[in-house]
Amino acid sequence: MTQVQEEQRRYALAISGGVCEACGKPLVDGHMQAAHRIGNTKMNRAKYGSFVIDHRYNVGYTCSLACNASLDISGEPDAVMRLCAEIYTKEAHILRC
Repeated sequence: MTQVQEEQRRYALAISGGVCEACGKPLVDGHMQAAHRIGNTKMNRAKYGSFVIDHRYNVGYTCSLACNASLDISGEPDAVMRLCAEIYTKEAHILRC
């Protein structure tokens, strides 16, 4: 696991409170799933860029593949645009500070 991946994992666990973001069950280290809200596909990387796909707001942690799939918003254009706007707004704020 790279340092960036480790940082993403710690961040996601901290904001999730150690529970699955889909069903609320406790996350067990080594058995959790990193779920991309906007799917990590070649098409999505071309469309939204790696900046969005790899952003910490686009990754949540779940307890299973079923819960992982439930976080996928790739087929919901309005939800995707809201998430992209949140990511860009947050990053623009950080740059201004």
